[in-house]
Amino acid sequence: MKFSGLRVVLIESGVSWLPGFIWRAIKPWRGVRAEVPYIKRSPAEIVREHVRITAQPFDAPDAETVTRIVEMLDSDEMLLFATDYPHWQFEGDRAVPDGLSAPFLAKMLINNPLATYPRLKENPT
Repeated sequence: MKFSGLRVVLIESGVSWLPGFIWRAIKPWRGVRAEVPYIKRSPAEIVREHVRITAQPFDAPDAETVTRIVEMLDSDEMLLFATDYPHWQFEGDRAVPDGLSAPFLAKMLINNPLATYPRLKENPT
């Protein structure tokens, strides 16, 4: 692939639409795989490898829905931490949604941003 290291980061786009989008991308691909033999991997794999999305706004009404959305994403590498502060529409005092496990939060807050933006690892001195 020409741009195998490319990552696309979607900021402030919400999160709940992504599982449905992935499902919708897989469905027609399965039906036309013989017609597109050059697409050897599932669209879900491609999206999970190349797309990152910020968790603000996490458009889910409660912790249970947050948990279900994260399970449907089937990837702990896609979400990046973000806040909407200091915009006037910032809601509440929670920077991360309820319903995320501690290991998932660690990945979202530290590991995923470092993997997405390798220059963050560089020592400025």
